[in-house]
Amino acid sequence: MEKRDCNNPVRSQVFNLPDMVDGPLEECFGSCLKDMMETEEIINARRIILTGTGDSYAAAIAIAPVIARYGEKVDVQVMRTIEFTRFLLKEEAYIDDTNKMLVVVISAGGSTSRVIEALEKADKIGAYSVLITGKAESPAARVAKKVYVMKTPPLPPSDTPGLCSYFASELGLIALAFCIGCIQGTIKKSSSGVLKTAIREYVKSFEGEVLNRIDEQMFRIAEKWKNFERFEFIGDEAEYGSAFFGGAKFLECNGCNVSVDDAEDWCHVNYFLREPETIGTVIMADKNAPSFSRIMETIDSATYIGRPVLIVTNNADNVFGNNNEICILPDTPEGFEWLMPLMDFVPAAILAGYITVLSGEPFFRRFRLPEYTPITDTPFANRECFTFSNSRIEIYV
Repeated sequence: MEKRDCNNPVRSQVFNLPDMVDGPLEECFGSCLKDMMETEEIINARRIILTGTGDSYAAAIAIAPVIARYGEKVDVQVMRTIEFTRFLLKEEAYIDDTNKMLVVVISAGGSTSRVIEALEKADKIGAYSVLITGKAESPAARVAKKVYVMKTPPLPPSDTPGLCSYFASELGLIALAFCIGCIQGTIKKSSSGVLKTAIREYVKSFEGEVLNRIDEQMFRIAEKWKNFERFEFIGDEAEYGSAFFGGAKFLECNGCNVSVDDAEDWCHVNYFLREPETIGTVIMADKNAPSFSRIMETIDSATYIGRPVLIVTNNADNVFGNNNEICILPDTPEGFEWLMPLMDFVPAAILAGYITVLSGEPFFRRFRLPEYTPITDTPFANRECFTFSNSRIEIYV
């Protein structure tokens, strides 16, 4: 099959990112940021919990270190929604006059039961809730104390794995990090223009030749990996968020077996999986990460046992050997190294789309590419199987 015949909605979303960045960026650092800076509950927050499900959880992981970096006096924690809603008791939240809690819930659609539950739980324990979403009108928006809408362009078909919404959520969280930094004096409010320029330059550095190069490489790898049933994604700290998101796209696209791990734990556990030559392994390798030497050891181990390895990195030096696929990304602007998770999910997303088309699998188990013909004889096509939006809401305090 020729590459020109393998275009797909996930790939289209990736190629749309450089063109779409300006709108959400101006929104985040315009009216949204102004409102954040004037919201007393955000100003006085001393503990911030970031939560969400699926892609939104990955976005929280990816950007949490940025909020912690600029919010020196704020305790920042990423929690799974079920962990926050069902297992965090009010007395454990230590909310009082001097310890104000801000619960930031990320949800593109705003209709997930657990998301609504998290917002209601926040209210019950005396925390202030903020919803970062793609929809101004939704069940979650009606519950949240404050709603920030991250607008993204409509990209048909709508029922395909989301990607632009993940990108927009990251931008919204970066704006929150900037707001906290301004409040605490770790950033000057006047530097918003510098940050916006850095974000815009980094995102747009991918357009044209760079995206075309990545696209060609991912198609070539997809041709080799299209029959694999198992994939692993490895990343540390913020890069774990990118690894999680990449794994999610593979699962949503073609229903394969996926696991996500960090560099240390992989060497202790998943290293031992049999038939390593059949496990496509994607490793996020940020050259600036404190764990980079451990990542290098993990890469060496995976290569030695015969894993097909794709290394996604900002390191252009020839340090990874010649037996692996190496996807070199543009470097971030100096001083903004933490921006890498804003775009480093791109190779895995493109790869997921191509493998799906080449293997003849349906997105979300419900459509066949490229015609998007509904599959009526599979339980995956039955909306009642999804308990995302009809799960019982229970509040434990």
